[in-house]
Order: sequence, then C-alpha cells, then structure tokens
Amino acid sequence: MEHTEEILSNFNIYGEYLDAQPYGSGHINDTILVTYMNLGEKKKYILRKINSYVFKDPRIIIENTINVTDHIRQKLVDANEFNINIKVLTLMKSKNGKYFYFDNKDYWCLIYFIEGAYTVDQVETKDQAYEAAKAYGKFQKYLSDFDTAKCHISIKDFHNLSNRINAFKESINVDKENRVKNIPNEISLAKSYENLDKEFVRLQSKNLPIRITHNDTKINNIMLQEGTSEGLCVVDLDTVMPGIILNDFGDMVRTFTSPVLEDEKDSSKVYMRLNIFDALVKGYLGELKTCLTEDEVNSLVLGAKIIVYEQAIRFLTDYISGDVYYKVEYDLHNLNRAKNQFALLASIEEQTSEMEKTIRKYSFKSTFVNEVI
Repeated sequence: MEHTEEILSNFNIYGEYLDAQPYGSGHINDTILVTYMNLGEKKKYILRKINSYVFKDPRIIIENTINVTDHIRQKLVDANEFNINIKVLTLMKSKNGKYFYFDNKDYWCLIYFIEGAYTVDQVETKDQAYEAAKAYGKFQKYLSDFDTAKCHISIKDFHNLSNRINAFKESINVDKENRVKNIPNEISLAKSYENLDKEFVRLQSKNLPIRITHNDTKINNIMLQEGTSEGLCVVDLDTVMPGIILNDFGDMVRTFTSPVLEDEKDSSKVYMRLNIFDALVKGYLGELKTCLTEDEVNSLVLGAKIIVYEQAIRFLTDYISGDVYYKVEYDLHNLNRAKNQFALLASIEEQTSEMEKTIRKYSFKSTFVNEVI
C-alpha cells in the first residue's frame, strides 16, 4: 500500500518488510495489517491512521488508549494471569519515543497483532454473543476503579441524543445534497421516536455512575481465541471515554442481535434475536454483578432503544449531508443502514417485556451496590 512502508520506517520494528493489507471493516479509521520477517519468523502488526475529521485531537485518543491499557495490564498482573499480551492491546513506540508518528498530516499508531485470535463481523451463535459480551464485561470490570478524570472526552457530546436530533433537523433544513425528498418515511419514523429523547433526559436525572466506556461494542472489536472462541481482548479503543454503562450495553444489543449486518439492503430481514440477547446478558452481567447499581440494570433495555435510535439518526443525518462521516460504498449505503436501525428498534419495542425478563433473570439483585466500586 502506498506510503505504508515509509510510515512504518518511523517505528522500532526489526526485520524485513513483507506485506501490508487492509484489515477489518471499520467505518472510521484506516486499519492495515503489516507483516515483517524477523530471524526466519513472520511478525504481524496493526497500523492505524486516526481519522482527524472525526477525532479533532488524535493525541488524546492515543493517551486514553495508553492509560486504559496500562491499567488493565496491571490488573492482569495482579491476578497472576498468563499470556497477558494477548489479553490487552500493546502499542509500540515510534523512533521519537512516542506512541504515535505524525507525518505532518495524519497521526499513526502501531499495535502488536494478537496471534492465535480472530474476529467476526456478525454474531452467528449464542456462544459468540456470550464470549464477546463477557469480554466487554471484564473490560469494564477492570476499569471500574479507574479515575475517569484521567480519561479525555474523545468526541464531545458523542451520546447526546438531543444534539443528534438537532443535527438531524438541521441537515433536513440545509438539505445539502437535495436528498430529503427521497426519505419522507424515514423522516416520519425518526420523529415518531422522539419521545426517547425525553426518556434519555430522565435517565440523566438519575445521576447514573460515570464509568469508562468503550462506545463501539461491536462483535468485531473482540478478539476471539482460535479453537475455543473465548473472548480474549477488547480492541479499537479510539472512543474510550467517560460515559454511562447503558451506552455500551445498548451498542452490543444493536450490533449483536440482528441476524444480518447493519449494511443489509433488505431491512425486512432485521429483527432482535431474543436467544442472542439472552446469551449477551448472561455474559455481560455475569462479569459486572458486583459493579452495577440497580438503576443501571433497570435501565438497560431502555438504553438499548436509545442507542439504536441514536444510530438511526446518525446514519440518516450522514445520508442527508452527503456521507461525510461514515465510509460508504454506494449512494444509498447510509440510508439502508438507517432503515435497518429503525427495523431493529421496532423489533426491540415488540419484545421489551421478554428482554426485561431476561435482565431480571441474570441481574443478581442481591448483589447490587449503590456506588461505583
């Protein structure tokens, strides 16, 4: 890939450069898998370019990543865990002694590739849902005593639903690409769910604990161990920042429970799989049973609705604005993504009662605490 070897030359890598290939399916940053040969053995690394349009100060993204991974690494050491380097991300320093390289235009960071692990873009089995949710639960359990003041806000108002709705309405008014005429049904749907914003405001009044949250809890941000499919390591920490637990739980529901990808062109295939939701809740709450408050647990399903609605609004806003935020492969890509979110939200609404029963089944009510541990 163009300029990749030149960028890599600024990091302390030993051996002969062999290859570089695009890696993963993220919508925001450029991620490249690079291979070197060192002493007859292939060594792999992940090279990432941080999107400066999305992240206004990429340096704080890297600082957050270092602070969070150092904290988790110490927890693993204290617990006498083995193979720690496959259970937490490890960034490499550049030749200038920093954990990034700036080429006068973009910020790049280099990460050791986790061998013996794989990712999937879609949850196909209950075991996958359980293991990935368990890994996210461990991630937040390890960070339950992390000082949130040491973690920067990587994107201001990232989960401010009122702001997202206002941005959506502004995009309609501007209609930069003359696309509003194409989506009367989607605009109507978006307005019909605006009551969720009032529910979001009500949640804020509960003063839910502020924790370190991942904010992109897709299945493909968990490295699964080959052979066992155990959730090994949480990756893609660019949006790690202080927030409420409902954001991460909601995004797991959003990305785990549909039987098709969020890019599916036929939204009739989208629904919330209750069996996958059951496995997700079992894995996640199984790790966090001593950390969460009763208000947090009682709001989890509502949190899922809010996050799905928020993402529908974000995709629709980006479609109207000319696809400036998310990577797209065709003109209607963001619109189809938005339609799928609305279909998923409708399915969640229909199954709210069963979802809440599932939460109660795994909620360990006798272990609730009132403060962050």
